[in-house]
Amino acid sequence: MNAPQPKSQRRKHSEDTQLLNIFLPHDVIIQILSFLPVKHLMRLKCVCKSWKTLISDDSTFVKLHLKRSARKKQLVLFSMMCRHSSNFSITCLRQKNPSVALANKPHFQLNDDVYGFLFPVGSCNGLLCLYGKYLRGNYAEILFYIWNPATRKLSNKIVFLCKPGTGRWTFAFGYDNSTETYKIVAFHLMTNDVRVFCVGDNVWRNIQSFPVVPTYSVPSLYKHWHPSIEQGVYVCRTLNWLTIRNKFQNENQIDGKCITADQFVIISLDLSTETYRELLPPCGFDEVSCVQPILAVLRNSLCFCHDFHGTDFIIWRMKKFGVQESWTQFVKINYQNLHNLVPHYHRFQLFPVCLCENGNTLMLAWDENEKAILYNWRDITVKESRITREVDWSLAKDYLESLVSIS
Repeated sequence: MNAPQPKSQRRKHSEDTQLLNIFLPHDVIIQILSFLPVKHLMRLKCVCKSWKTLISDDSTFVKLHLKRSARKKQLVLFSMMCRHSSNFSITCLRQKNPSVALANKPHFQLNDDVYGFLFPVGSCNGLLCLYGKYLRGNYAEILFYIWNPATRKLSNKIVFLCKPGTGRWTFAFGYDNSTETYKIVAFHLMTNDVRVFCVGDNVWRNIQSFPVVPTYSVPSLYKHWHPSIEQGVYVCRTLNWLTIRNKFQNENQIDGKCITADQFVIISLDLSTETYRELLPPCGFDEVSCVQPILAVLRNSLCFCHDFHGTDFIIWRMKKFGVQESWTQFVKINYQNLHNLVPHYHRFQLFPVCLCENGNTLMLAWDENEKAILYNWRDITVKESRITREVDWSLAKDYLESLVSIS
């Protein structure tokens, strides 16, 4: 524990702050502070009471700082070691230069008082939603935590109870701008029931059932499939899932041989109204492959990714969210170009991880390797990321530092 500062030192800090206010208007000081990293702001809280209040409690300043941080996107990488330890560690990687090797010591780490296996649900405004599952007699207890790695603040646990053997639940995380609240959405894969938890309300509410069957509820449809595909992707205040049209009432009625491309639809849940809308995949998606098509988000744009005739991997970007005509083919990657890094290149599952700041380099992960691929789509060059720590690339999330906290 740090020793209290002597009175003389505290008095000097106060005098220095008063002098600073004389030479710089308070509004200018706020603007300067809003550009600083969270780590520095945490230290500056001890300068004076007014700065501590500004940094810790002023919602206007928190929003201003968040706006500045949005220009400095990072990537959260989840260590595979976290699956075997109560210490859940992540490392942030600047998207500007993804080939730089990471330090041996992770930047952020949860305290030892959070036990069990924790997995990421989603990331939003500098907050990570994490969950772990535990058996408690006749019930399975799923615990959620909302964590700000930059400020080290962890929410109280959020409890979700369900009966084992009644089917799986999957979860997603996002932000409702209209009420300025964060929401966890729970979706049952057999009954299509949907529940919503508004962080702060401390209650799970039932909303309208999911209107169609999500593609990931039937992994047997695909030879190449990864469980991380289950999570809805958050973009433009909505959560989005790739689904199969309502010809099927549940997963048991689905015959993979009868599925056609025109039966796929994107279901978008508006977190403000808690209502659904349907979005169609791009017209260029015309054949169902043994590799599961997936949704992703690159630079705040919804993306649709799919295998093309076993020879290419195509990523489409929706330039204007919700507008069907705005689907644009962003990149088409021939599997032959990856054969030096991926020997068995024929029809494997690729995951877009992030689009780097220069806009030319796309980071990809694949389902049989712990390493990532850096693909420059302008000059068609491919190399392996120099990141050597064991990470589960399919769990990587966009991240930005913020002062946002959950009480």
